[in-house]
Amino acid sequence: MTPIVSVVIPTFNRATLLVKAIESVFAQTYRDYEVIVVDDGSVDNTREILKPYCQRLRYFHQQNRGASAAQNKGIELAKGEWISVLASDDEWLPTKLERQFEALGTLGEDFHACFTDCQFTGNRDLHQTTFELGGLKKFGSFGVLDNPVHYVLARHAVIYVQSLLVRKSLINELGGFDEAMVVAEDTDLLLRLALKTKFCFVSEPLVKIDRTTSRPRLIALFSLKSEKMFSSKEHMFRKWLSLPEMANPEVRAQICESLRSLYSDWTIRNLYQFRFFEAFAKMRKGRRMGDSYLRILSKLAFRAVRKVCTSLTRKRSLVEKKTLS
Repeated sequence: MTPIVSVVIPTFNRATLLVKAIESVFAQTYRDYEVIVVDDGSVDNTREILKPYCQRLRYFHQQNRGASAAQNKGIELAKGEWISVLASDDEWLPTKLERQFEALGTLGEDFHACFTDCQFTGNRDLHQTTFELGGLKKFGSFGVLDNPVHYVLARHAVIYVQSLLVRKSLINELGGFDEAMVVAEDTDLLLRLALKTKFCFVSEPLVKIDRTTSRPRLIALFSLKSEKMFSSKEHMFRKWLSLPEMANPEVRAQICESLRSLYSDWTIRNLYQFRFFEAFAKMRKGRRMGDSYLRILSKLAFRAVRKVCTSLTRKRSLVEKKTLS
């Protein structure tokens, strides 16, 4: 029989964590689902780990092509009317799917996407839930997200793909995850979904998102300010500005400012690496986005001074500690 939900779990060298993610799906109180694991070129013992589950899930192995390609392959293989993606190092609480379908049934057929609150694990500094961090007010068990674009663009994310339940037909209409991106592909899809459908949510934190600091993950590309991060975000912002649905002038202005800021950061990164030609090229792109050279240079000077001040503060703190000891 055709399942209602297809649960897609992309994975890459996460054999030791993958079983917890799978077991959290098998523990769901809502039972009308299939599980699809897409192995994106793992070289660990992922295949062996999954052998005991071979009768309960569908397994697909492909050459390493990145997170977007793995998720898209799972969506392509999916038979369900609804799609839910679970990262291979995260977990669902048992009532996650059940509560989401309760919300969708209560709020009506206009909602083609539903998400839940989430909690972080593995990092003591992250003690608030995603709703608390993002400032989403909760009144009752279920809610309607007014202006979802605002929440996608906010500093602290409220909607995480790991908690999302969305119609497959809508994802297919949008072309799925953008395989040209190596980071922020989830944010990109969420923004495009927010322009197409209404979102509802379940107020309970029904997803555990792993944020163990010692574990390598793609999010590290943000902190490292890698070229892949910069080029992916540039691609994303420019694509957003080209969308015919992106008509709101305030939202467009916000995206343009984010793009200008990206070019400033990119320029600084290239200067630190003594890549002066590339730095000037990024500065020119910022200029074409409306930044004057004076403003760009002012930003560079401000950040240079701030970095020096931060370095001096750290050195002073170390000297004081040594003196006291």
